[in-house]
Amino acid sequence: MTLFAQYVTTGIVTGCFLILATIGFSLTRRVEGFLNIAHAELLSVSAFTTWGLNAGAGWPLLPAALVGIIVTAVVGLLIGRIVYDPIRGHGPAVLLITSVGAAYVIHGAMDAIIGTGIRTLDIPLATTYKFHGVRITDYQMIVVGLAAVATLSLALFLTKTKIGLAIRAMSANPSLAASRGIDVKQTSRATWLLSSGLAGLAGVMLAMVATLSTDIAFNQILQILAVAILAGLGSLYSVIAAGLIVGIAMDVSVYWIPAGYRPLIAFAVVIIALLVRPEGLSGKKAR
Repeated sequence: MTLFAQYVTTGIVTGCFLILATIGFSLTRRVEGFLNIAHAELLSVSAFTTWGLNAGAGWPLLPAALVGIIVTAVVGLLIGRIVYDPIRGHGPAVLLITSVGAAYVIHGAMDAIIGTGIRTLDIPLATTYKFHGVRITDYQMIVVGLAAVATLSLALFLTKTKIGLAIRAMSANPSLAASRGIDVKQTSRATWLLSSGLAGLAGVMLAMVATLSTDIAFNQILQILAVAILAGLGSLYSVIAAGLIVGIAMDVSVYWIPAGYRPLIAFAVVIIALLVRPEGLSGKKAR
């Protein structure tokens, strides 16, 4: 039973990471109207920017992480404006295919700049705490704490600020929002900065708790898609629930089957859930 509880605890940590990795993806989907497959590569941009400043240049983790998040937000905005904006009128299918190409370009650039191999941040070894036989490290607790703070801050931003309300209006009905005087271009840019910044934060967390390679983003996009589909591409709260469900399911499955099947479990959960609730946890069908 203690081993099972350990897997549940690890699954909560995984779920918190997936929440942050998916919120930005779902936000882009709702506002921009397409699945941005290149979103996962932004996690790599943040993780390796942080690694380069921390392990390469000797910066402390916090300033290196802040720069990594800012760089990722700017990269995401530039991709949105330079790559996606000119072809927006061609529809979501063309944008989706273009995002796959953008993902390959980012991945190729990372390979060329970083090279192959495994890398880690230059930070102290994790301290492990034990509660009733269940172990959790200080870095895992930071992941959970940051996920809680980030999601709460995002919820307040979307409901209490002018630009946040504009983003919500755009996600609900872009045409109606534009007719009500909302600056569509400004809102789109804010969305790209916000969603990419969240991807940057997820990338920093990934760098803290895992070893890094330039192929790591490919594994993340499959899990991000699983969470987004289960959530119904809808509200923030449905993404939180879906992230925890997928994270716990993947890690608890190791109790019975080999760890290599974790991605399979993620999509098995999605398939079973959608058979019962086709619109996803949010109860809203994707537009």
